[in-house]
Amino acid sequence: MLARIVAVIVISLVSLPAFALDACFTDSVGTWRGPVLNGTGLQILDTEFHLQSDGTLAGTYHVHDVPPFDGSLSGFHETGQCEADFTWQDHFGTGVVHIRFDPELGRFLGAWGAKTPIPSLLFDGFRRAPPAVS
Repeated sequence: MLARIVAVIVISLVSLPAFALDACFTDSVGTWRGPVLNGTGLQILDTEFHLQSDGTLAGTYHVHDVPPFDGSLSGFHETGQCEADFTWQDHFGTGVVHIRFDPELGRFLGAWGAKTPIPSLLFDGFRRAPPAVS
C-alpha cells in the first residue's frame, strides 16, 4: 500500500511541469509570422510554437531568405511574466532569443543574439490565424 502511495506521489511530481506554464505560454502555441533582422535587412519569419512532452514550450522557424532556411527553438527558460529565453539553432550557429508573448493581442516581441539578445536584432511574430474560441 505504501509503495502505491509513493508511486502516485512520484508520478504527480514528475507530471507537474506540464501544468506549470502560464496561460500566456500555452496560448502561444501555433503559427506566427513577422520580421526578423537577418544579415543586412529584415526578412519574413514564420515561427511555430508547440508544447513538448515535459510541458515546456519549443518551436521551429523558417526564414524567407535567399536561400530560405529553417531553425529550432529549444531550452525554454521562463524569465518573467509571459517572457522566456530560448536557444535558437540553425545552419548559421546557435544563440539566445528572448521573447515576450502577448497572445491576447496576437503578437510576440523578441530579440536574438549569439550570447545574449541584442534589442536591435528583431525576432517578432504576429498570429497567422485567429486564436481558437472556446
